[in-house]
Amino acid sequence: MNDTPGMEKRDGRRDVTITRSVTPVCSHCDRPIDTTAWYPIVTETKEDGSVVLHSFCDETCQAAWSRQ
Repeated sequence: MNDTPGMEKRDGRRDVTITRSVTPVCSHCDRPIDTTAWYPIVTETKEDGSVVLHSFCDETCQAAWSRQ
């Protein structure tokens, strides 16, 4: 983990920095996710055994992310 607040690590699918936020954002389009309604999540297990949760604003973004 990085000592810089909010900076977690690099996402292997895109060259963007993942940050912690109060409002979750879509892993594909970076739009805020409405957490009062259901939204899709994909779990990914890394080689080191850690689990990463990828949240999406809708099924379309989830499908687009999965094709990358």
